[in-house]
Amino acid sequence: MFDANALMHRCGVGLAGICVAVSCFHSACAEPAAAGRAVDAGLRRLAAIQVANGPNAGSWDCPQPAYRPATAALVGLAFLANGSTPSEGPYAAEVMRTLRYILPRMAPDGYIGQGDPSGMYIHAIAMQYVLGCIGMTGDPTMEAELARWCQRGLAVIEQAQTIRRTPAERGGWRYTPTSNESDLSVTSWQLLALHAGRQCGFDVKEEGISDALAFIRTAYLPLEQGRGGYVYRPGISREPEPSVTGVALCIRAILDKPLDTQTAATLKYLDSFPPSWGGEQYKQFYFLASFYLAQGMFQVGGQTWEQHRSAIEEVLVTHQSGDGHWPFPPDNAPQSRLAGPAYPTALAILILSLDRHYLPIYQRQRQLYGQ
Repeated sequence: MFDANALMHRCGVGLAGICVAVSCFHSACAEPAAAGRAVDAGLRRLAAIQVANGPNAGSWDCPQPAYRPATAALVGLAFLANGSTPSEGPYAAEVMRTLRYILPRMAPDGYIGQGDPSGMYIHAIAMQYVLGCIGMTGDPTMEAELARWCQRGLAVIEQAQTIRRTPAERGGWRYTPTSNESDLSVTSWQLLALHAGRQCGFDVKEEGISDALAFIRTAYLPLEQGRGGYVYRPGISREPEPSVTGVALCIRAILDKPLDTQTAATLKYLDSFPPSWGGEQYKQFYFLASFYLAQGMFQVGGQTWEQHRSAIEEVLVTHQSGDGHWPFPPDNAPQSRLAGPAYPTALAILILSLDRHYLPIYQRQRQLYGQ
């Protein structure tokens, strides 16, 4: 079921309140000028290289065609994160073209990740973008289409979670809708898509949220010297990883009630992995891992976030190219390059835009989850 009143609150009064708060925040404490200029240059570059004509109009070039919807959605989220919508803002035209590109990519069964063995990533990222556009198009006919589209896409996520799994992997997701495995990375994207759906008024099953959070909790691993982190696959992985620890920190801050002792131990573990341009801690997926880590630190807030923000901003601003795009570090996995040059630029902008608060999906929702 779809709750139009919840949607109106999220997209009307709710978003307006967020935007007013952002305006007040910026007037009191302007973001670092260099980071703001980097974001603006990156957005201009992304707008300039959007495909204008043909069957892929509204997307961005990708060596791997199956990745196009995910790359387009990430770029779209970067525009949304900086105040543009399908009907308003300096990049409204680009946001709408992206939306019109993504919508026809859904298969009859509601899945968007067909054609790629890790398609649930593609599905959840596309879902987050389209859900972020609901209520923003100014077109009642299109809004009805978006509501039907999102309902089908959310059903795919919920159905994929019901596949029978081992006790250690119950409640999570992995690469395909029929997988009987789970990992923390894919699970985080599905949870955020469900969270976005619930914010928009869709009927998301509480049991699914609870089971996924239980899965994430089992991934926590205490370490020596008062440290602790999260493993990629509970019951299988033996060592925590910085990137999945960051995203677990984010998910639990938004949707769960993390123990203060675990949060402190997690932050102590992450102290050993300050932002850098590449390095072993990123497991060759620099921008995605950096996005995970930044989200976690942002949710913690305070001095923890300020220190991380300052460090990651310096790294990203220093390595931005003159035309506004971001390259990959030399040690990045070749697989990431298949998502195209817009992919790292979109993620860099999302990292640098967290303080702007334009994406409600990353705000803690106490009223929805009883915190």
